[in-house]
Amino acid sequence: MSALPEAVVLFGASGFIGRNILARLVGTIPAVYGVTHSGVEVPGCAIVVAANAVRDLPPLPADTIAINAAAYRYNAATFRAEQTAIFDANVRIANVVLGFAAERNISEIRLASSSAVYPAEWTLLDDERPIDLNAPPHSDEALYAWSKRWAEIASDLHHQSSGINTLTFRLTNPYGPFDSTDPAAAHVVAAFVMRALLSSDLFEIRGNPNAERDFIFAGDVAETFLASLSHRGLHDAFNLGFGETISVRDLATVAVRVGGKSQPIVVVGEMTEGALVRRATVTKLRRSFDLPPFRSLDRGLAVTFDWYRDALQR
Repeated sequence: MSALPEAVVLFGASGFIGRNILARLVGTIPAVYGVTHSGVEVPGCAIVVAANAVRDLPPLPADTIAINAAAYRYNAATFRAEQTAIFDANVRIANVVLGFAAERNISEIRLASSSAVYPAEWTLLDDERPIDLNAPPHSDEALYAWSKRWAEIASDLHHQSSGINTLTFRLTNPYGPFDSTDPAAAHVVAAFVMRALLSSDLFEIRGNPNAERDFIFAGDVAETFLASLSHRGLHDAFNLGFGETISVRDLATVAVRVGGKSQPIVVVGEMTEGALVRRATVTKLRRSFDLPPFRSLDRGLAVTFDWYRDALQR
Protein backbone atom coordinates (compact mmCIF):
# COMPACT_ATOMS: atom_id res chain seq x y z
CA MET A 1 0.00 0.00 0.00
CA SER A 2 1.26 3.48 -0.92
CA ALA A 3 0.58 6.98 0.26
CA LEU A 4 -2.25 9.00 -1.22
CA PRO A 5 -1.41 10.76 -4.52
CA GLU A 6 -0.39 14.40 -4.82
CA ALA A 7 -3.21 15.11 -7.26
CA VAL A 8 -6.36 13.61 -8.73
CA VAL A 9 -7.94 14.43 -12.09
CA LEU A 10 -11.65 13.78 -11.60
CA PHE A 11 -13.63 13.25 -14.79
CA GLY A 12 -17.32 13.86 -14.14
CA ALA A 13 -16.64 16.17 -11.20
CA SER A 14 -20.07 17.83 -11.47
CA GLY A 15 -22.09 14.62 -11.71
CA PHE A 16 -23.88 12.54 -9.10
CA ILE A 17 -21.07 10.11 -8.28
CA GLY A 18 -18.37 12.67 -9.09
CA ARG A 19 -19.70 15.22 -6.60
CA ASN A 20 -19.76 12.60 -3.85
CA ILE A 21 -16.19 11.54 -4.63
CA LEU A 22 -15.10 15.17 -4.76
CA ALA A 23 -16.62 15.87 -1.35
CA ARG A 24 -14.52 13.04 0.09
CA LEU A 25 -11.30 14.08 -1.67
CA VAL A 26 -11.41 17.75 -0.68
CA GLY A 27 -9.13 18.34 2.31
CA THR A 28 -7.48 14.94 1.84
CA ILE A 29 -5.87 15.15 -1.61
CA PRO A 30 -3.65 18.26 -2.07
CA ALA A 31 -5.03 19.11 -5.54
CA VAL A 32 -8.16 17.97 -7.35
CA TYR A 33 -8.58 18.97 -10.98
CA GLY A 34 -12.08 18.62 -12.43
CA VAL A 35 -13.14 17.67 -15.94
CA THR A 36 -16.79 18.16 -16.87
CA HIS A 37 -18.86 18.37 -20.02
CA SER A 38 -19.20 22.16 -19.80
CA GLY A 39 -16.08 23.20 -17.89
CA VAL A 40 -18.18 25.27 -15.44
CA GLU A 41 -16.56 25.81 -12.03
CA VAL A 42 -17.18 23.10 -9.43
CA PRO A 43 -16.57 24.08 -5.77
CA GLY A 44 -13.66 22.08 -4.37
CA CYS A 45 -11.74 21.73 -7.64
CA ALA A 46 -8.56 23.73 -8.07
CA ILE A 47 -9.24 24.00 -11.82
CA VAL A 48 -12.09 22.77 -14.00
CA VAL A 49 -11.86 22.26 -17.75
CA ALA A 50 -14.31 20.96 -20.34
CA ALA A 51 -13.78 17.42 -21.57
CA ASN A 52 -12.95 18.69 -25.06
CA ALA A 53 -10.26 20.95 -23.57
CA VAL A 54 -8.67 18.45 -21.18
CA ARG A 55 -5.26 19.17 -22.73
CA ASP A 56 -5.52 22.66 -21.22
CA LEU A 57 -4.88 21.26 -17.75
CA PRO A 58 -1.51 22.48 -16.46
CA PRO A 59 1.44 20.13 -15.90
CA LEU A 60 0.52 17.61 -13.22
CA PRO A 61 2.57 16.13 -10.37
CA ALA A 62 4.27 12.86 -11.20
CA ASP A 63 2.08 11.16 -8.60
CA THR A 64 -1.35 11.83 -10.14
CA ILE A 65 -4.29 9.44 -10.40
CA ALA A 66 -7.24 9.87 -12.79
CA ILE A 67 -10.77 8.94 -11.73
CA ASN A 68 -13.41 8.33 -14.38
CA ALA A 69 -16.79 8.99 -12.76
CA ALA A 70 -18.23 10.60 -15.89
CA ALA A 71 -21.24 9.24 -17.74
CA TYR A 72 -24.07 10.38 -19.97
CA ARG A 73 -26.89 11.56 -17.71
CA TYR A 74 -30.07 10.16 -19.19
CA ASN A 75 -33.70 10.70 -18.24
CA ALA A 76 -35.23 7.47 -16.93
CA ALA A 77 -38.46 8.20 -18.81
CA THR A 78 -36.62 8.35 -22.15
CA PHE A 79 -33.94 5.72 -21.45
CA ARG A 80 -34.93 3.53 -24.39
CA ALA A 81 -35.02 6.39 -26.84
CA GLU A 82 -31.58 7.62 -25.76
CA GLN A 83 -29.69 4.35 -26.21
CA THR A 84 -27.52 5.49 -29.11
CA ALA A 85 -26.63 8.75 -27.35
CA ILE A 86 -25.79 6.90 -24.13
CA PHE A 87 -23.53 4.43 -25.91
CA ASP A 88 -21.80 7.08 -28.00
CA ALA A 89 -21.18 9.44 -25.07
CA ASN A 90 -19.92 6.81 -22.61
CA VAL A 91 -17.56 5.25 -25.15
CA ARG A 92 -16.15 8.68 -26.01
CA ILE A 93 -15.68 9.49 -22.32
CA ALA A 94 -13.73 6.27 -21.73
CA ASN A 95 -11.52 6.95 -24.73
CA VAL A 96 -10.83 10.54 -23.66
CA VAL A 97 -9.82 9.46 -20.14
CA LEU A 98 -7.52 6.70 -21.33
CA GLY A 99 -6.02 8.86 -24.06
CA PHE A 100 -5.35 11.65 -21.58
CA ALA A 101 -3.71 9.23 -19.15
CA ALA A 102 -1.47 7.81 -21.86
CA GLU A 103 -0.49 11.30 -23.06
CA ARG A 104 0.30 12.56 -19.54
CA ASN A 105 2.03 9.34 -18.40
CA ILE A 106 -0.60 8.71 -15.73
CA SER A 107 -0.29 5.05 -14.84
CA GLU A 108 -3.22 4.77 -12.42
CA ILE A 109 -6.95 5.12 -13.17
CA ARG A 110 -10.04 4.45 -11.06
CA LEU A 111 -13.16 3.63 -13.09
CA ALA A 112 -16.80 3.84 -12.03
CA SER A 113 -18.37 1.01 -14.02
CA SER A 114 -21.67 -0.77 -13.46
CA SER A 115 -23.05 -4.16 -12.48
CA ALA A 116 -24.92 -3.91 -15.81
CA VAL A 117 -21.81 -5.41 -17.47
CA TYR A 118 -22.75 -8.90 -16.27
CA PRO A 119 -24.46 -11.36 -18.66
CA ALA A 120 -28.24 -11.55 -18.45
CA GLU A 121 -28.40 -15.11 -17.14
CA TRP A 122 -26.22 -14.43 -14.09
CA THR A 123 -28.47 -14.24 -11.03
CA LEU A 124 -25.40 -13.88 -8.80
CA LEU A 125 -23.03 -11.16 -10.02
CA ASP A 126 -19.71 -12.66 -8.96
CA ASP A 127 -16.62 -10.51 -9.58
CA GLU A 128 -14.33 -13.49 -9.01
CA ARG A 129 -15.83 -15.33 -11.99
CA PRO A 130 -14.59 -14.41 -15.50
CA ILE A 131 -17.15 -12.56 -17.62
CA ASP A 132 -17.91 -13.52 -21.19
CA LEU A 133 -18.27 -9.99 -22.56
CA ASN A 134 -19.85 -11.39 -25.73
CA ALA A 135 -22.78 -12.84 -23.78
CA PRO A 136 -25.82 -10.52 -23.94
CA PRO A 137 -26.30 -8.29 -20.89
CA HIS A 138 -29.75 -7.97 -19.36
CA SER A 139 -32.19 -6.53 -21.90
CA ASP A 140 -33.24 -3.80 -19.45
CA GLU A 141 -29.69 -2.39 -19.63
CA ALA A 142 -29.48 -2.33 -23.44
CA LEU A 143 -26.64 -0.25 -24.96
CA TYR A 144 -25.86 1.31 -21.58
CA ALA A 145 -24.39 -2.04 -20.51
CA TRP A 146 -22.35 -2.30 -23.69
CA SER A 147 -20.93 1.20 -23.14
CA LYS A 148 -19.78 0.18 -19.66
CA ARG A 149 -18.30 -3.00 -21.07
CA TRP A 150 -16.35 -0.95 -23.60
CA ALA A 151 -14.79 1.13 -20.81
CA GLU A 152 -13.57 -2.08 -19.16
CA ILE A 153 -12.33 -3.57 -22.44
CA ALA A 154 -10.52 -0.34 -23.35
CA SER A 155 -8.93 -0.27 -19.89
CA ASP A 156 -7.60 -3.80 -20.45
CA LEU A 157 -6.22 -2.80 -23.86
CA HIS A 158 -4.41 0.23 -22.40
CA HIS A 159 -3.07 -1.90 -19.57
CA GLN A 160 -1.54 -4.23 -22.14
CA SER A 161 -0.27 -1.51 -24.47
CA SER A 162 0.67 1.32 -22.10
CA GLY A 163 0.95 -0.27 -18.67
CA ILE A 164 -1.97 1.79 -17.29
CA ASN A 165 -3.44 0.14 -14.22
CA THR A 166 -7.19 0.55 -13.74
CA LEU A 167 -9.12 -0.41 -10.63
CA THR A 168 -12.69 -0.82 -11.86
CA PHE A 169 -15.66 -0.60 -9.51
CA ARG A 170 -18.93 -2.08 -10.76
CA LEU A 171 -21.54 -0.08 -8.89
CA THR A 172 -24.89 -1.67 -8.11
CA ASN A 173 -27.57 1.00 -7.45
CA PRO A 174 -26.03 4.09 -5.83
CA TYR A 175 -28.15 6.69 -4.05
CA GLY A 176 -27.50 9.78 -1.96
CA PRO A 177 -26.79 13.52 -2.19
CA PHE A 178 -26.16 15.28 -5.51
CA ASP A 179 -28.56 13.11 -7.52
CA SER A 180 -31.00 14.91 -9.80
CA THR A 181 -33.78 17.03 -8.32
CA ASP A 182 -35.95 16.20 -11.33
CA PRO A 183 -38.06 13.16 -10.32
CA ALA A 184 -38.21 12.00 -13.95
CA ALA A 185 -34.41 11.98 -14.28
CA ALA A 186 -33.43 10.78 -10.80
CA HIS A 187 -32.48 7.25 -9.82
CA VAL A 188 -35.13 5.19 -8.03
CA VAL A 189 -34.13 6.04 -4.44
CA ALA A 190 -33.93 9.76 -5.16
CA ALA A 191 -37.29 9.59 -6.94
CA PHE A 192 -38.79 7.84 -3.89
CA VAL A 193 -37.29 10.45 -1.54
CA MET A 194 -38.80 13.29 -3.56
CA ARG A 195 -42.11 11.44 -3.77
CA ALA A 196 -42.16 11.10 0.01
CA LEU A 197 -41.28 14.77 0.50
CA LEU A 198 -43.56 16.28 -2.11
CA SER A 199 -46.64 14.06 -1.95
CA SER A 200 -49.16 14.12 0.88
CA ASP A 201 -51.54 11.45 -0.45
CA LEU A 202 -50.69 8.07 -1.94
CA PHE A 203 -47.14 6.84 -2.48
CA GLU A 204 -47.11 5.28 -5.94
CA ILE A 205 -44.81 2.49 -7.13
CA ARG A 206 -44.58 2.19 -10.90
CA GLY A 207 -43.40 -1.17 -12.18
CA ASN A 208 -42.67 -4.40 -10.36
CA PRO A 209 -42.72 -3.89 -6.56
CA ASN A 210 -41.16 -7.33 -6.05
CA ALA A 211 -38.02 -6.58 -8.03
CA GLU A 212 -34.97 -6.66 -5.77
CA ARG A 213 -31.91 -4.43 -6.01
CA ASP A 214 -28.70 -3.85 -4.08
CA PHE A 215 -28.59 -0.19 -3.01
CA ILE A 216 -25.27 1.41 -2.02
CA PHE A 217 -24.96 4.84 -0.40
CA ALA A 218 -22.95 7.24 -2.59
CA GLY A 219 -20.88 8.35 0.39
CA ASP A 220 -19.66 4.77 0.77
CA VAL A 221 -18.87 4.66 -2.95
CA ALA A 222 -16.74 7.78 -2.42
CA GLU A 223 -15.04 6.21 0.60
CA THR A 224 -14.12 3.19 -1.51
CA PHE A 225 -12.64 5.34 -4.27
CA LEU A 226 -10.56 7.22 -1.71
CA ALA A 227 -9.30 3.96 -0.17
CA SER A 228 -8.35 2.68 -3.63
CA LEU A 229 -6.00 5.63 -4.19
CA SER A 230 -3.48 4.10 -1.76
CA HIS A 231 -3.19 0.95 -3.89
CA ARG A 232 -0.86 1.06 -6.90
CA GLY A 233 0.21 -1.38 -9.57
CA LEU A 234 -3.06 -3.35 -9.57
CA HIS A 235 -5.36 -3.91 -12.54
CA ASP A 236 -8.61 -5.53 -11.43
CA ALA A 237 -12.40 -5.18 -11.17
CA PHE A 238 -14.62 -5.24 -8.08
CA ASN A 239 -18.32 -5.16 -7.33
CA LEU A 240 -19.21 -2.11 -5.28
CA GLY A 241 -22.51 -2.69 -3.54
CA PHE A 242 -23.97 -3.10 -0.10
CA GLY A 243 -24.04 -6.88 -0.39
CA GLU A 244 -27.77 -7.35 0.24
CA THR A 245 -30.90 -6.79 -1.82
CA ILE A 246 -34.22 -5.23 -0.91
CA SER A 247 -37.48 -5.24 -2.85
CA VAL A 248 -38.79 -2.06 -4.41
CA ARG A 249 -41.89 -2.35 -2.20
CA ASP A 250 -39.76 -2.57 0.96
CA LEU A 251 -37.65 0.33 -0.27
CA ALA A 252 -40.81 2.41 -0.54
CA THR A 253 -41.80 1.40 3.00
CA VAL A 254 -38.43 2.49 4.38
CA ALA A 255 -38.52 5.76 2.42
CA VAL A 256 -41.97 6.64 3.76
CA ARG A 257 -40.90 5.80 7.32
CA VAL A 258 -37.58 7.67 7.21
CA GLY A 259 -39.34 10.62 5.60
CA GLY A 260 -41.73 10.80 8.55
CA LYS A 261 -44.85 10.21 6.48
CA SER A 262 -47.68 7.69 6.65
CA GLN A 263 -48.67 7.53 3.00
CA PRO A 264 -50.43 4.38 1.79
CA ILE A 265 -48.26 2.58 -0.80
CA VAL A 266 -50.00 1.57 -4.01
CA VAL A 267 -48.77 -0.08 -7.22
CA VAL A 268 -49.80 1.64 -10.44
CA GLY A 269 -49.21 0.76 -14.07
CA GLU A 270 -48.27 -2.57 -15.58
CA MET A 271 -46.47 -5.07 -13.35
CA THR A 272 -44.29 -7.71 -14.96
CA GLU A 273 -44.56 -11.30 -13.78
CA GLY A 274 -42.08 -12.55 -11.22
CA ALA A 275 -39.24 -10.74 -9.51
CA LEU A 276 -35.96 -9.75 -11.07
CA VAL A 277 -33.34 -10.53 -8.44
CA ARG A 278 -29.66 -9.98 -9.19
CA ARG A 279 -27.39 -10.17 -6.18
CA ALA A 280 -23.79 -8.93 -6.21
CA THR A 281 -20.95 -10.41 -4.20
CA VAL A 282 -18.75 -8.00 -2.25
CA THR A 283 -16.32 -10.46 -0.65
CA LYS A 284 -13.50 -9.55 -3.03
CA LEU A 285 -13.95 -5.82 -2.32
CA ARG A 286 -13.84 -6.35 1.45
CA ARG A 287 -10.82 -8.61 1.17
CA SER A 288 -8.89 -6.11 -0.96
CA PHE A 289 -9.60 -2.77 0.76
CA ASP A 290 -9.72 -1.66 4.37
CA LEU A 291 -13.21 -0.19 4.44
CA PRO A 292 -15.52 0.73 7.31
CA PRO A 293 -18.97 -0.89 7.41
CA PHE A 294 -21.25 0.58 4.76
CA ARG A 295 -24.24 2.58 5.91
CA SER A 296 -27.57 0.82 6.29
CA LEU A 297 -30.45 1.91 4.07
CA ASP A 298 -32.04 3.77 6.99
CA ARG A 299 -28.85 5.71 7.72
CA GLY A 300 -28.13 6.45 4.09
CA LEU A 301 -31.70 7.56 3.46
CA ALA A 302 -31.61 9.89 6.46
CA VAL A 303 -28.63 11.74 4.94
CA THR A 304 -30.31 11.69 1.52
CA PHE A 305 -33.55 13.15 2.89
CA ASP A 306 -31.61 15.95 4.61
CA TRP A 307 -29.84 16.85 1.37
CA TYR A 308 -33.07 16.83 -0.66
CA ARG A 309 -34.97 18.92 1.88
CA ASP A 310 -32.30 21.59 1.48
CA ALA A 311 -31.89 21.19 -2.30
CA LEU A 312 -35.61 21.38 -3.04
CA GLN A 313 -35.91 24.60 -1.08
CA ARG A 314 -33.19 26.30 -3.14
